[in-house]
Amino acid sequence: MYDQLKTLEKMILDIKKQYQLVSAELNHFKQQPNHNVEELSALKKQHSANTAERDTLQQQLSDLDNRYQSLAEAHRMLGEDHDDLQNQIEELQHRNMRLEQQSQLFKQQNADLKKRNQDLHEKNQLAAERTQVVLERLTQIDQMGD
Repeated sequence: MYDQLKTLEKMILDIKKQYQLVSAELNHFKQQPNHNVEELSALKKQHSANTAERDTLQQQLSDLDNRYQSLAEAHRMLGEDHDDLQNQIEELQHRNMRLEQQSQLFKQQNADLKKRNQDLHEKNQLAAERTQVVLERLTQIDQMGD
């Protein structure tokens, strides 16, 4: 966009230079009238054409400037959106890190609970075996007493 504006600015400067040359030439002819009506008519036509071209280019410059302003505003808005999204990404990454830490803690707690459960299961099994032995002995003692 900037290059287009530079190109357009160069074109406008060239047209202004042409306009100044034609204006200077016209002023020269006005000061030293040449009775050549055809040449004067041609110069007036050229002057009108140059003026019309300058006006067209000024309108194009104005249109390009408006487009540039719109694009600059869109760029600014996209920049703000990008910054907002970048902040959201950082926040989500931070939350993700906290959740991963919590997950690791839960996994550790789960492993600890499984270990405790296994230990209790083993103790329960041992207690069941001992209870069975005690019940068998009591049964033997009871049978002996009968």
